[in-house]
Amino acid sequence: EDAKQALTKAGEVEDGDTDAAERELKTAEAMLAALEAYRPRALTSLQVQLRCETHTVDTADRLLALARRHALASVLFQNTLETRGPEPHQRANTAAQQARSVPRYLCRLADRFDELGVIYGSHDDPDGETRETFSMIGAKICEFPTARSAAALARAVGDPVLMGAPNIVRGGSQSGNIAAEDLVRMGLCDALVSDYYYPALHLAAFHLADMGALTFPQAWAMISEAPARILRLPDRGRLDPGRRADLTVINAKTRTVEATICGGRITYLAGEAAQRFLGLHRDIAIAAE
Repeated sequence: EDAKQALTKAGEVEDGDTDAAERELKTAEAMLAALEAYRPRALTSLQVQLRCETHTVDTADRLLALARRHALASVLFQNTLETRGPEPHQRANTAAQQARSVPRYLCRLADRFDELGVIYGSHDDPDGETRETFSMIGAKICEFPTARSAAALARAVGDPVLMGAPNIVRGGSQSGNIAAEDLVRMGLCDALVSDYYYPALHLAAFHLADMGALTFPQAWAMISEAPARILRLPDRGRLDPGRRADLTVINAKTRTVEATICGGRITYLAGEAAQRFLGLHRDIAIAAE
């Protein structure tokens, strides 16, 4: 409810406020404030990632304030101002006017992110040259490269490549870009992320194993151990003594997630797992009587 009210308020555009970047920044500020209010009641561990338009050069101070205040886990740079939105020509003109300021803007953000411990990278790199440019300023994560050349450059310089699990499950990109499975088979993908459909994560691991692209342990590591390593979360990602007790219980027949345990606490329970768990407690209660 806190989040709903905050986001509703953020969506109320003031008179004359027609700048998309300003509206989106207000939404991010409201969402992060709502998340902080929710954290004491949260059962799961929530890590925040923001995407930052490369040409929003006037938002540096507010973005850095968000990074300090809310301990952002990661930020990804992207450039969609020239192609997205209801007024593409106006956006293209704005992007062109700000283009000369972009390199200094990104380098300033990179320097401060290094000081704050924020991991950063880029999103939708179209080619190797773009990936190389981001890599040189420290934006090492390469998320959703749209061409093999970008992924290959990332691998050559040691930058981790992340692709979307829905891309794997669908059998290709819905935007017509390179298929994630192809990059996996080429050895050019390090981890999978949920993107717009979080249930695709475990389904993608099963798909890669079914298709013979990877063994199941290798595929599962792409949605567990590898993302934890890339986001510098050494206390999770695999089952080892001393690490967090983060578990996912999956029905082997239906491949449905039936339970999740976060930090040793049950955060989701359904299906046969729920029946077994509740049945176990019922038996204990009867024995106690």
